[in-house]
Amino acid sequence: MLNIYNPNNHDGDKTVPILKNGAVNHPAGVDFTKYEDPNKEFTSQELKWGFWYVKNKAFLNKFLLIILIGINAVLVFFSLWRWGSYFLDWQNSRQTEANLAAGVNYTGLQAHFSAQPIQAVNTQIFPSRSNKYDAVAELINPNSRFLATFNYYFIIDGEKTPLQKTFLLPGENRLVTYLGIKNGTGGTPTIVLENIEYQRISAHEVPDAVSWQAYRLNFKVSDFVFLKSLAQEGINTDAIQFKLTNASPYNYAAPDFYVALMQNGQMVGVLPLHLDSIKSLETKDIDLRYFFGNLNISEIALYPIINVYDKGAYLAP
Repeated sequence: MLNIYNPNNHDGDKTVPILKNGAVNHPAGVDFTKYEDPNKEFTSQELKWGFWYVKNKAFLNKFLLIILIGINAVLVFFSLWRWGSYFLDWQNSRQTEANLAAGVNYTGLQAHFSAQPIQAVNTQIFPSRSNKYDAVAELINPNSRFLATFNYYFIIDGEKTPLQKTFLLPGENRLVTYLGIKNGTGGTPTIVLENIEYQRISAHEVPDAVSWQAYRLNFKVSDFVFLKSLAQEGINTDAIQFKLTNASPYNYAAPDFYVALMQNGQMVGVLPLHLDSIKSLETKDIDLRYFFGNLNISEIALYPIINVYDKGAYLAP
């Protein structure tokens, strides 16, 4: 037999015997890691790993079998546990299926997330000049995330005033009026709102609408003075004077206001106020005339009529 460990075979037959179990009985002193295949079909390292595989083949088969049995046992245990939970929870599962099959009434949810109606707190009518009256209503927008726009008119003694259009900011409490009604009797008017539209203010753009508005509508009234004049030829011209300061960081173009006239905490009249503009931190001297006598105005309340969500309300930079 050819001796692969000695190509010249000078020392006779030194073949490597093969045992019955397939293992190779290495002769002492033989180093297979230095063997070089003359045909270059495999390396000595591959030969080494081949001997190792043949030697440990039985152990590897047993090890792989144990791993597969373990994985199978885990899967069987998990399956039995889940089936047991399913049967033990059978009644609850049936109830869950019944709940899922039941219809949901979304009408209540719509009422919760929809806008609430505008509230009319008070309506009054005040004499303003000879044979003229002013109808005034105090309205509240109870919605903290809806801007309301609408038309309105007053009914006095069955007569309707001309239709007017205005708005209420989210959460705003403000006066609306119709001034200069002819031949009013002084009876309590009724206000009617029509064509009400609500615009939702995005919480992503304005997280807190009420605080956002208050920051922009920061107007201060100071140095209020009421000058009562002497009636001449039946004409009274009482003066309401004060300083109006725009304490906000915004400049406004053509802002409007209502000035409520207060006597001992009660509103007894209202005057409109229009400015061509008012800039940030600017203070204007206001002088208004009131033509109905027999009043002693002790204080005033200011109501801005500025839609801070309208870009046209601001002065161009």
